[in-house]
Amino acid sequence: MKFGEFLRKERELRGITLEEISKQTKVHTRFLEAIEQDDLSVLPAKAFAKGFLRSYARMVGLDEDQVITNFEYCHQTLQPEEYADTRAKHPTGAPRHRVVFFVLFLMIIILTAMIVLYYQGYFHFKWL
Repeated sequence: MKFGEFLRKERELRGITLEEISKQTKVHTRFLEAIEQDDLSVLPAKAFAKGFLRSYARMVGLDEDQVITNFEYCHQTLQPEEYADTRAKHPTGAPRHRVVFFVLFLMIIILTAMIVLYYQGYFHFKWL
């Protein structure tokens, strides 16, 4: 039995609808459906999925920590590529560093040029 299928059966045994869970937990039904269908591509991030699962488990009456542990085990062994490092999807680290380096480099070049030109007599700064 898959992880999502287990959750769905536990919810149905208790007679709780996804809409009820959504209304109480403020988690959109499409995310709850995705969890029950083991479709992790719909979920925004692993941290959100864990939060959704905690709310879901609390609402259904399951042990939250056990649900999270089972979730991590199932999706680590069955779908290791899911929830890969989020930096792979949103590469903000390296390009930002390149831009900062480029701007600093440009500032140093301009400052150096201004100092050289000042001492050569091209710029005359007059202070009042």
